Amino acid sequence: MLWKDGARAAFALGFDLDGATIWRNKAERLPGGESFIKGPSIGEYGLKVGALRVMEILDEYDIKATWFIPAENIIRYPELIEKILDHGHEITNHDYDHRGEFGSTPDEQISTFEKCQDVFVKYTGLRAYGFRATGSVMEETRKWMYTDGGFLYESSEHSGDKCCYMEFGDLKTRAVNIPCRDQMMDDYMQTVMNNYPQVLVNMPRIAPYKNAYRNWIRELEAMVRYGGVGSPAFHPQISGSPGRSMMLEKLCKYLAEHRSEIWTTTCLDIARYFKEQMEGEDPFGGESYAELTVTFDQGGEKDA
Repeated sequence: MLWKDGARAAFALGFDLDGATIWRNKAERLPGGESFIKGPSIGEYGLKVGALRVMEILDEYDIKATWFIPAENIIRYPELIEKILDHGHEITNHDYDHRGEFGSTPDEQISTFEKCQDVFVKYTGLRAYGFRATGSVMEETRKWMYTDGGFLYESSEHSGDKCCYMEFGDLKTRAVNIPCRDQMMDDYMQTVMNNYPQVLVNMPRIAPYKNAYRNWIRELEAMVRYGGVGSPAFHPQISGSPGRSMMLEKLCKYLAEHRSEIWTTTCLDIARYFKEQMEGEDPFGGESYAELTVTFDQGGEKDA
């Protein structure tokens, strides 16, 4: 299908705002892990510095992105979340604390997702409409998520390169799968190395930045050629660091220069457009993302 304004491909810059959660969870499994400093400090850098630098770059090229955020970081960094929303970006679900342990039964997992939604609504006035997994989600849970749970899309799976509806056995939902290009386009996979806790395991060194950047551009070129759709898994603690932010800036410049071929927007916009083309109407009746929010209150309560 052709995308908005005749673009051949649809692309959503996706930023996983993990912060220190991912490092803390790794360190907990290692002797003396509670005393580690380097890993958590990298995560905190992403929240305190990297995310702001990423937003500056996105602003320069007039690009809106989707930020996948553990609910814990919504609570801990309300001022940053406010800035992300003020810049016109989408925020959505990325687990509660990035442990990937949603629960041992469907009911427990559903309770975890409801807990996350409560945090989003309380602190931002906006529920999460999308999801990026950090661990295994049971099929019964996902059936709930994409029906009664009200999630409109998922961007977790890297198999495939086209939008489609989420299906589970005989159940065909109206929620949209937006492939996550997490192995082909992941700043963490290709440009991170830490010795303890070991990242990445069994990989001897990080790739030269020019190689990683060329990989990303080839993926975009192929998306245009084959009519693809996708979202990368970028991380402000990585993409917002000085050297790697230059890669991100070059990528955003490329996207801005190829707007006629690549519709670069948020995951939610892609899901809405797909549903509108397939079903004949926008699920939000044409309201903008900003119109779905209420006034943000830094005290942690939404205004009436």
